[in-house]
Amino acid sequence: MKFTLYLNDYQTEKLFSMLRWLFVVISVLLFYIPPFSDEVITNKEVFPILLVLGVTYMLVTQIALIRARDDKKSLQKILQAGIVFDFLALVWLMYLSEGIHSPLYPISILFVMHATIYWRTKGAFLSLVVFSVGYLLMGIVTVDLSEFQHYYTFSFNLFFLWIIGLFGALIMLRERAHYAQKEAYHNLAHKDYLSGLYNHRSFQEKFRQKLGENESILLLLGDIDDFKKVNDEYGHLMGDDVIRKVGEVFRSSAEDNGGQAFRYGGEEFVILLPGVKIHEIHHFLSELYDKLRNLDPLPVSMSFGQSQSSETTEPEKLIALADQRLYAAKRAGKKRTCLVHHEYFLPGDTACGNRKKLSS
Repeated sequence: MKFTLYLNDYQTEKLFSMLRWLFVVISVLLFYIPPFSDEVITNKEVFPILLVLGVTYMLVTQIALIRARDDKKSLQKILQAGIVFDFLALVWLMYLSEGIHSPLYPISILFVMHATIYWRTKGAFLSLVVFSVGYLLMGIVTVDLSEFQHYYTFSFNLFFLWIIGLFGALIMLRERAHYAQKEAYHNLAHKDYLSGLYNHRSFQEKFRQKLGENESILLLLGDIDDFKKVNDEYGHLMGDDVIRKVGEVFRSSAEDNGGQAFRYGGEEFVILLPGVKIHEIHHFLSELYDKLRNLDPLPVSMSFGQSQSSETTEPEKLIALADQRLYAAKRAGKKRTCLVHHEYFLPGDTACGNRKKLSS
């Protein structure tokens, strides 16, 4: 896998989630493990409460983060809650470990970076102001700020936080803008705007990559039956909506089974799945046909042709085999799949559908 520092929101939050666990370990060392605990005055009576609350929060967040991977609204709520948690936990940790003199102070820079990622410029300034106020209150409560050693630490810590925080925020904002442009260009080149699936070009690249890596794959080439009638009877806007809804079904079905779906062109689609057993193919097709039959706004009938890498590792031949079987399914009456072993899969009442031997 190619290493890159360009991370999307989900990947970035995973990184911050791992960093929280690292800081939990550092905090335990600081509070309980010599010689670290010998050098810092800490409140060991209250720290366990913060530790339990923090670990509980991080476990819940970790589970929620996994479940919210494709749910942008839920992901945004988790991200914002994470920033608030980071601020409260940091201030509490510093308060329990020498206040404004706490060795955990440098973590404040990460807090500013975290807020900048999701709230951009206002996040940078808001996080700096909020932390400065919290830091000031911490100083007032724990020490006499009129004394030079405390005043000096307080002033210089905040001065360098603002300098480094603003400079880091500038770099962070440029990086995020660059990432957004990169994603936009990638989507224009590789995604089909109507179906939301990756396009023919992406299919060819991914298909050849998997074959080149000797992966066992199954290919399903599908075509919407009588799609011209949809456009003629209901109009092209309805036709576009059907393409869009079919794309959503294909994407979710493929991803649920460890595969990927593409729009091959027009009303043709293709699904790449990892090599599976025959009963698993039947189960996948049965569920797929059920979803298509219950599609809103119109039920959809489709024909498919199957090929797999055990037949040949030449991309053109595999596509040609799937294409031949697709048209065999069309000639045999549509709404069926022509499988590798000269059989038809017909969606029926049973979980596996019905199988019919191809005539020679």
